[in-house]
Amino acid sequence: MKRWLAVIGLLIAAIAAVDMFAQHLIRLPIIADAFAQPVPLGPAQMRPELDNDSMTVLRIRLAAHERTGMHDVSARLVIWLTDAHLRDTAEDGKMIDYDRTPGAVDWVPTRRHAGENLGDKPIEFLAVVPKQTALVPHAVKH
Repeated sequence: MKRWLAVIGLLIAAIAAVDMFAQHLIRLPIIADAFAQPVPLGPAQMRPELDNDSMTVLRIRLAAHERTGMHDVSARLVIWLTDAHLRDTAEDGKMIDYDRTPGAVDWVPTRRHAGENLGDKPIEFLAVVPKQTALVPHAVKH
């Protein structure tokens, strides 16, 4: 029984991980949906570092001059691990160029955007995505 519970837990975690990456994928409109393949719009190199009830931490790397297509992101804290020179393009087409140093921290609200590494070296950052958790009232002892 314990083994089955562990297997079910792993399946639930795998489904949650797929759902977490779905914000960076779209489906191409093709005739036979059975052959539809997701097309990555967010960074090509993204892996989870931590995933628990409170947050998901993603390690994201963009190669030199890599561009991401327009994609949705949920609100997140970004911690820069490398020097970065990048361009952020909002859904309305407004572009802003940024320079960041290792250790810099930014808050990114929920939004739709595209990105581009303007530098000649890869850039890497952590995206800390908080999860909404139900508040459980604590019993008050008198």
